[in-house]
Order: sequence, then C-alpha cells, then structure tokens
Amino acid sequence: MPLAIPQKLRLNALLLSLGVLVVSLGFNVLLSVSTLDTLAKDLILSGYRSSGQRLVQSIERGLRFGKPLESYAGLDEMLAEVRHTTRGVLRIEISAAEAPDPGGEVGDAAIDRTPHRTAEGYRIVLPIRHNTEVGRLTIVVDAREIDSVKDNFLRWSLALLAAACLVVGIVLHGRLESASARGDGSPRHGLGRLLLVIVGGTQVLYSCGTLALFDGFVGDIATTKADILAQTVERDFEYLIHKGVDVVHLKGKEQALAQLVAANRDLAGAALLAPDGTLLAQAGDLPSAAPTVDRSLNAYWPSRFRQREEIMRLRLAIDPHVITSRLTRLTLDLATSLTISFLLLLELSKLLGLILAKRSAAPSPPEEQSVTAQALRVAGFVFFLGYDMGISFIPLLARKLYAPVWGLSEEVVIGLPISMEMICAGIALLLSGHLSARHGWRKVLVAGALSAALGLLTGGFATSLPMLILGRAAAGFGFGLTLMAAQIGTLGQANAAAGMASVFAGIFSGSICGAAAGAMLADHLSFGAALATGGAVTLFSACAVLLGKPAAPDATAVRAAPVSGNLRLLRDPGMHVMLLFVGIPVSICLTGFLHYLMPLQLANAHVEQSDIGRTFMVYGLCFITAGPWLGRWIDRRNDKALFLTLSGLLSGLSLLVAARATGMPETVAAVVFLGLAQCIVAPASMLCLLTLPSAQALGRERSAAIYRGLERLGQVAGPVVIGMAVVAVGATRTLLLVGGAVCGAAMLFHALWRLRSPRR
Repeated sequence: MPLAIPQKLRLNALLLSLGVLVVSLGFNVLLSVSTLDTLAKDLILSGYRSSGQRLVQSIERGLRFGKPLESYAGLDEMLAEVRHTTRGVLRIEISAAEAPDPGGEVGDAAIDRTPHRTAEGYRIVLPIRHNTEVGRLTIVVDAREIDSVKDNFLRWSLALLAAACLVVGIVLHGRLESASARGDGSPRHGLGRLLLVIVGGTQVLYSCGTLALFDGFVGDIATTKADILAQTVERDFEYLIHKGVDVVHLKGKEQALAQLVAANRDLAGAALLAPDGTLLAQAGDLPSAAPTVDRSLNAYWPSRFRQREEIMRLRLAIDPHVITSRLTRLTLDLATSLTISFLLLLELSKLLGLILAKRSAAPSPPEEQSVTAQALRVAGFVFFLGYDMGISFIPLLARKLYAPVWGLSEEVVIGLPISMEMICAGIALLLSGHLSARHGWRKVLVAGALSAALGLLTGGFATSLPMLILGRAAAGFGFGLTLMAAQIGTLGQANAAAGMASVFAGIFSGSICGAAAGAMLADHLSFGAALATGGAVTLFSACAVLLGKPAAPDATAVRAAPVSGNLRLLRDPGMHVMLLFVGIPVSICLTGFLHYLMPLQLANAHVEQSDIGRTFMVYGLCFITAGPWLGRWIDRRNDKALFLTLSGLLSGLSLLVAARATGMPETVAAVVFLGLAQCIVAPASMLCLLTLPSAQALGRERSAAIYRGLERLGQVAGPVVIGMAVVAVGATRTLLLVGGAVCGAAMLFHALWRLRSPRR
C-alpha cells in the first residue's frame, strides 16, 4: 500500500535536516576561521617582529661604536621613518631597561617573546642589548591588520553557508512534496537516501568551497608578511643609496639575504635583480610556481628632472609549503567534521524513517520494538558523542591542574581522574539492574544522561584537580547507568541480539565522532570548552530515548534474585579464572595504555591534539568494521574460550608493538590490535560466562551486570598500575613487561580452562 509522507513529518524532516546542516557547516566555519586567525597572527606578527629585530640590530651596531642610547643621534627620525613606511604600525618607541615599558609591565614579562593584544593593538617588545640589556623596543601593531583577514573570511564563509542552506531548503522541500504526492511505497529508505544525497552532497561541496577560499586567504596572509619584510629591506638599502653607496657592487648582499631567509621559514628564497632582470644576489630557492613579492629599490631625485630611479629590485619568494601544510591540516579537520556530520545524518535519517513507519499506521508490537531499538541507538550515539569529547585529553588536563596529593608522584596523581571515573562507572553498573527493575530502564537512562552532563560541565569549569576528579566521578556514574540501561532496554525484545548490536553501533559511532570533535575543539579552543560542549550534547540523549517510548507503559517486572545466587556466582572458580587471567588484564591494557599512557606519549612527541583524537577514531572503527565479522565467527565456533585467549594475546601484543613504536604508524597498529581484542572479549566473555552453572541459575542479566562490574576493577587499576610502573622502570620497559605478562596470563587461562572443561 503506498504511503504518503505526513505534512508534519515533512516539516520535521526539513527542519532537522537544515539543523544538522547548519551545525555541521557552522562547525566547519569555526574550524576554518580559528585556523586562519591563528595563521594570520603567526605570520603577520612575525613579519613585524622580524622588521623590529632588524631595527634593533641597527641600533645595537651604533651602540658598539660608542653611541649612548639616551642621546642616540637620529634615533627619533629613524623610529618615525619606520612608523610611516611600515603598514599597520601605530606606535614604535624605545624605553630604558630599568624603567617600566609603555604598557606598564616590568621585568621579564615585559620582554615576553609572545605578542600580546591590548586595547590599542598587538604589542611586540624586543630587548636592546649592549653587553647587557640597555633598553626595549616596543612596536604596537594595529589589530585590524589581523582582524580584517578573519572578518573577511568569516563574511564569505557565512555567505556560502546561507546559500547552501537556502538551496538545500528549496530542493529538499520540493523533493519531499514530490515524494508525498507520488505516495512512494518505501518512503523509509527513500527518505534516508534523500537526506544523505542532498544534505551530505551539499556538505561535501561546501567543504570544497571552504578549502578554495582558505587557500586564497592563506596566500594573501603570506604575501602580507612578505610585503612587510620587503618594506624593511627597501628602507635599509635606500638609506645606503641615499648615502651614495654603490649597492650594486656592494659585498655582503648574499649574506644579508641569507639572514633574512633563515629568520623567516615561510620564505623559500630572496634575490636582488638589476633593472634589466640580471641576477645580482640570491639566497635560497626561487620556485617558478611560488608566489613572489617584488619591491623596487630606488634612488630619489638623481637629477632635477627625475623623481626616482630604480637601482635594484628585491624579490621575495614565498615557500609554497607554508600554504599547502596549513591547507592539508584544514583538510584533515574538515574531513573529520564531514565524517561526524555524515554519521549524524545517518542516525537522523534512520530515526525519521522509523517515525514515518510508526505514524503511517498503527504500529504492531514488532514495529514498536524496532522504534525503541532505533531510539536507543540514537540515544547511545548522542550520549557518547558528548561524553567522549574529553577522552583524548583528560590526562593532559589533569597534568595542567596538577598539585601534589598525599605524597604521590605526578604520574600517579594525573591518573586519578580516570580511576575515579571507572570506580563510579563500576558502581553504577552494579546498581543499574536493581534501579531498572524498580523504576524502568528509561528513567535510569535519563538519570545517567543528567549525571554525565553534570560531571562533564563540572570538569569543563574545573580550576583544580579535586574539582576535575569530582566531575569525572559524576560523569562515570552517568556513563555506567546509561550503558547498562541501553543494554537492558533491548533484552526484552524478540531480536535482542540485533537490537544490542544496533545500540553498540550507535555507541561507537558516537564515540568516534566525540573523540575527534573534542580533540579539535580542544586544539582550537580549550580543554574546558570541549568538556562543556560535551556536557550540553549528552543532555539531548535523554530526549532521544523518549522519542521511542510506546503509548502503553512498560509492564515489565524483574524478579529479584536471592543473595545466595549472587554469592554462588562470586565463588565460582570459572569466573575467577576469566576475571584474573583475561578480564582484568585486558581492561588494564585498555585504560592504562589507550586512555592514559598513549595520549601522554603522543603529546610529549609534539603530536597535535587533533591527530590524537583521530587515533581514538581508529579504535572505534575496529568495532564498526571488524566487530560484526568477529561476532559471526565467534557464533560459528563451539570453543568460545579460544577467543578469550586470543583477546588476551592481542591486548598484550598491542603493548609490545607500542613499546617499539617510533612514530604514528606503529602507534596506530597498536591501537588496532587493542581494538580487535576488545571486539572479541566483549561477546566471548559473556558467552563463556553463561556456560557456568552458577550464571545460568542466577540469570544472564544479573550475571552480566556482576561480571561487568568486577571487570571494571581492571579499568580502575589500569592508569594507576601503568603510572606506577612508568615511575619505577620507564614507559618502554613498562609496556614490554605488562605486554608480556598479559600474553602469559592469556596462555595460562587457556590451559586452566581446558583442565576445568576437558573435551568430551
């Protein structure tokens, strides 16, 4: 029977699609504007600094010839000339070293090498030395030189965004009206494809346009800096020309150009040319494809009839790598942003399709279960999108807020936030079964989302390490409630396995996006801003799960398990073997290496925060790509314990590979091995556990909750154990020793399990 798309759903689809488009494109605008602003400050202000440094060198040469700074002849005229001939310089002056500088700062802070923005503009302070520091040169640069670049780019970007939204709105509205008028027989899949093609295609085109726009602006910024440098060189040479020096045959021109190129890494080369184009001096390379800045070096009034005569021409070649490297970095950021937005769009399209099927006719019980599973998937995606925004930098934030605690070493103290998070998550896992039975899993999931949001916001505004630890504790408790409530919500369905697989697909999609998005926000804004954003996002997971709530209230009741059943499982030697030789060691590898040691090692190796986040994305991709295939393989095999052994071996191997890592490829390989191990251990441990008579008597839900709660002990201990080992023997030996021990424990588990369960 043909189904028309209801008008209300068409409006919702249009508004939600435009919302996703605005959010994703707005995020792209944030990334590109922030990157361009940073680049403009670095390049343009370094040009002014280089110009000021050449002036300082000229003054210091005079000091070496006995000119005192207080009565330096012609100094005022020199400063006035620099101010009038250099674009963007508002003020330039010299102060004595022992006196406060014009901004009111004294001491070492006054000669901070980093330009500071004030109400007047950017202040650059350079020391003037003659044996000791005798004065300071202060240059105030008009902030509009940098802000104008950012503002122009922002205007163009917003114009592109508005045009994209207008086109998508018109096209999508027309397509939805057309599909409704035709009464398509499969609107569910058609709606999803429509959103992906129109909105997703627009995002790709917008990103390409942004890159082209960014390329042009970066070229303009590099040219602006080269022009500032050319003005400085022009002023120096024209001074010599005015003094009657034959600069064409002057020796030392190559050395002067070489110093200029060496001091400015974004210059590929510099050359002095005769008016007819003959090369007089050169330093570096002058690539034919490189942007160049030419400046005439003139003699003024060589005769009464001529105002100026070109003596030489200065040519500065901009290194193309300056532009391509920045463009490559932005391309990676935009590609990551596109991945995030496509996953958001995919979840949105599936949710809209299911809502369409639910509203088109009275949904049957299987259809209601499908809607519930889809809502759980979206809720899991949104929750972990926000929650994992801080996953790649929590140890770095802890190190930033570090203060001595209880005489513990720094390495151990900065692992406390993760450990507290895992402790509270384990407690929540144990409580979630009882709470869900009493209040319903939806209320538990909403409570978990609220707790996690509160914890993330607390961590985002943390000003001390105890406050961060408190925030991670609340976030971990919410994590545990949400994770178990999402699984409990699928257990009562006929296709519980498929529902749970769908939920975990959403969870790891959200984790991938959250880790990458949080790392980029931390890179461009701050750690606190990333955590606060994550806290706001997690709140929407509570709204998402309520969308799948059926009209009739749940009538599910969970029978209370006797305490003796819990004790029988806890005393079972089979569970002890699983936990001690596989469950806990594999968990130590997960949190100790992936969440604690790896981010610190990569940060110490000066790897950018965005790349650290992409490493976590690789871990999540293992679950999305290899997880289903490994799950089917486990189902086909009778010997489930073999896969537990394999997970332990892969976990140990990941640490051994990381110990020998010399770059990002080896680190990524270690993360892949660890991801495969976690893909295997999650289903294999549950299947092995349910073969125990004590677990069968207690029930799979409570047995799984108890096992997962105890398994968290390894995750809690991971950062502390690895941190203490690093203090004792160093990072490399720690990885080798722990990796070897985990492999040995896996083999010992295999032998003990075989002895306990001999083949019949």
